[in-house]
Amino acid sequence: MKASWIAATFALVVVLATALFLRGQQAAPVAEAKTERGTITTAGTATLKVKPDAARVFFGVQTIGKTVKAAREENSTQCKKLIAALNALRIPDLKMKTADINVDLVQSQPSDITKLPEVQGYRVTNSFSVLVLDKDTTRLSNNAGRVLDTALENGANFVQRMVAFRHDDADIKRDGLTKAVEDALANAQAIAAGAKVRVRGTFSLNGQPEYSFGQGQCGLTTTLVAGGEGVGDTPVIVGDLEITIRVSVTCTY
Repeated sequence: MKASWIAATFALVVVLATALFLRGQQAAPVAEAKTERGTITTAGTATLKVKPDAARVFFGVQTIGKTVKAAREENSTQCKKLIAALNALRIPDLKMKTADINVDLVQSQPSDITKLPEVQGYRVTNSFSVLVLDKDTTRLSNNAGRVLDTALENGANFVQRMVAFRHDDADIKRDGLTKAVEDALANAQAIAAGAKVRVRGTFSLNGQPEYSFGQGQCGLTTTLVAGGEGVGDTPVIVGDLEITIRVSVTCTY
């Protein structure tokens, strides 16, 4: 009687151990299946058109003299005249600043390469930038043109460039980033639909806004020009700005 009870108990232990072993074998693949997920990486793009509310004009005064003092004094005289003329325009919120000052040697071109070039004088260059602000693009264009003409008529003898931009574009950037991410997620959903899988979540995001000029956008660039009376009105047309944002999104399925 005792022997049969021991045998039955042993058999029950064997059965339970076997069941636990088989259960563990079946659970292992399920755990692995949960960790093995595929990924889909897509790109999204959003392009926004905005009105510029600021323009910056870059120009300068360049003078040459036999001595540094002579070139500097002539440059200073012309710059003071230029600044006074710009202030006389009385354009609201007009801001001026010196961008750069350079002093260079003016040397001859020797015909004999064994001889050093002779110093013929000195060149002083004073570069300015003027900021014009106005939410009305027509007034912004007109005032930028007035600044350019006044500068050239009062001592400036070279124009570097003129650019129009949005003075505060933080909210526009965020709006564009949102639209670019939405575009990337829609692309991921389309890829998943084609592959007969379901997007489960977002794994990573990466975005960097990129900027480009829109059609008709002012991006004037010139080299040395002759200043003086009678330059005439310079037509400046400020167009819409295009802000393009591209992002990369990785989703799991």
